[in-house]
Amino acid sequence: MYWVSIRLGDGHIWLSEQHRLMKYSQLDRITSLKLGKQITAERTLRTEEEYLKDHFPLFPVMPGVMMLEALQQAAAWLLHVGDAFEYPVVLLREAKGVKFGDFLAPGETLEISATIVKDDGHQATVKATASKKGRVTVSARLVMERHRSNDPEWLGTDERVTSLTKKLFRDKFGEPESIPSSVA
Repeated sequence: MYWVSIRLGDGHIWLSEQHRLMKYSQLDRITSLKLGKQITAERTLRTEEEYLKDHFPLFPVMPGVMMLEALQQAAAWLLHVGDAFEYPVVLLREAKGVKFGDFLAPGETLEISATIVKDDGHQATVKATASKKGRVTVSARLVMERHRSNDPEWLGTDERVTSLTKKLFRDKFGEPESIPSSVA
């Protein structure tokens, strides 16, 4: 179940709907995790992915924005897990120095790395790269922000979002403790 809060004046309206979280999950697996420091992950582009029909029919490649999304998702999971899921929401504030280097075609695998280079507790700057076979496909410095909902505590919004986020992580990647802390 996914809850949406819509603020109207001083009141709240809560909508409940079935929702498939992370339709475009850009990480297939996390290969290493150093809490509060670094994450590495992989993403293999599959031929049957729906957006490849349009991007591009005769030359299917992963859209650059999806490669950038892979970096953002890795950075967000790095912060969520490193903070023991203390903050229910981790958002991309800014993407700096984004550079694209190569295409990713179906069957090819992105190797993603995100490293925290600065962290003040509210914002973190993450240096992130994705490459295939040693060639950089995208790199950027991502400024990420941690947030709470600011809803009244009695509504339980933060607890519900945190619970969903933990469940999503564990269902997709397993327990954080089971992920190696460095690549072999």
